[in-house]
Amino acid sequence: MVKVSVIITAHNYGRYLRECLNSVLRQTFDDYEIVVVDDGSTDETPQILEEYVKKYPEKIKVVRLNGLGLPTACNHGIKASCGEYIIRLDADDFFDENILLIESTILDKNPDIDLVYPDYYEVDADGNIKHYKRLMRVNDEVKLLHRSPLAAGAMFRRRCYDEIGGYNESLKYQEDYDFWLRFTSRFKVYNVNLPLLYYRRHGANMSKNFKGRMEARRVVKEEFVKKHLKEKLENLKVLGLIPARRESRLNGESIALTEVAGKPLIAYTIEEALKSKNLDRVVVSTEDEEIARVARRYGAEVLMRPEELARRGVPVENVVKYTLEKLEREGYEPDIVVLLHVVSPLKKRHHIDEAVNTMLIFDMDSVISVTPDIKFHWKPGMYGLVPLFEKRLLKDDRETLYLENGAIYASKSDVWKSGRAVGNKVGHILMSEDESIHIDSEYDLWLVEQLIKSGRHG
Repeated sequence: MVKVSVIITAHNYGRYLRECLNSVLRQTFDDYEIVVVDDGSTDETPQILEEYVKKYPEKIKVVRLNGLGLPTACNHGIKASCGEYIIRLDADDFFDENILLIESTILDKNPDIDLVYPDYYEVDADGNIKHYKRLMRVNDEVKLLHRSPLAAGAMFRRRCYDEIGGYNESLKYQEDYDFWLRFTSRFKVYNVNLPLLYYRRHGANMSKNFKGRMEARRVVKEEFVKKHLKEKLENLKVLGLIPARRESRLNGESIALTEVAGKPLIAYTIEEALKSKNLDRVVVSTEDEEIARVARRYGAEVLMRPEELARRGVPVENVVKYTLEKLEREGYEPDIVVLLHVVSPLKKRHHIDEAVNTMLIFDMDSVISVTPDIKFHWKPGMYGLVPLFEKRLLKDDRETLYLENGAIYASKSDVWKSGRAVGNKVGHILMSEDESIHIDSEYDLWLVEQLIKSGRHG
């Protein structure tokens, strides 16, 4: 048995493969093997591998598959390996010469640590360094492990891999996130703040399908809750609350009752809330009898609120507190309240369920819906506008910020009762830009209607 098995997954990355293999072969640590899984490559990958196996037969072995996908390739590679520790590397990335020595030493000297991962450099297609990605130190700088690091460069103990059952081969995306959730729920992880991996950003990367990745992540969370937190979810009381005032935000009529693609706007939020698996009650809070009548027609419960809670400028937290007090007098005390605004009509049932699942998995006080934002932002300064960014980088090079989109606010009832919408420990779910439209103008209303009519909102 060797100490470390390096698992390289390859599919048509022949142009990068030599650099990848050479980065392992020049390691300052020698007790390792390389297992390359060629998952149906049709470029020069097979020829390059044949060349390297002939030159380094004692170090390199090859597993050939017929395009079975990344999680299957990872599992086959690990099955063919014999190392005490496992570390993955994608064929388009490459290692620092010291990564095996540093990470294996950490695992050797710390038997309580089961996975270690490094900082990394982002490089372009030609291998030129673009950015140093420093990750926050576990426990010192971050305690919430809801964001998985790069799978490449993370070294873990084989026994832990065996205990959690390897990679989920049914997933097309987010197999690494699924692995991370299951791993961190049972084992301790650690990161070393040294850039020991070179991660290549280029047009062929697998990680650019936003909606596909988000759908896969939702599935991962849902399956995790079913398997590990089912009883907790079944005993949880979760209220879906839809506030709707008699306000004429746009055209002189109630925004909640404005017809959009043949239905009142409020109907879209009610229908998705009723489809949710994780909400046990859906209540509309309003002072308006016509809104109440329409809400009941679409299947929601209605709790009337006093006119003073419907005035412009009244915080929505006051509405939630009033609703909770009224429901508690009736004997219903929810653990979580999920606030759903009618002016964000393109949220779906799966967004609502993901918010609740995220709260359960990471024991959050609150989860809000956000949209990735990589735009350039400015603020007023002494001599005009001042940039809120350091460098004017290209789109792919900018750090992602998150914009609160106003669609979903899920918080524990105690948070709402304290007069806040968001607690101290805050998680998030990602929604795409088109799903996140918040109606503040006639154009927003028109755009929402076009998306609904075209079927692109579903």
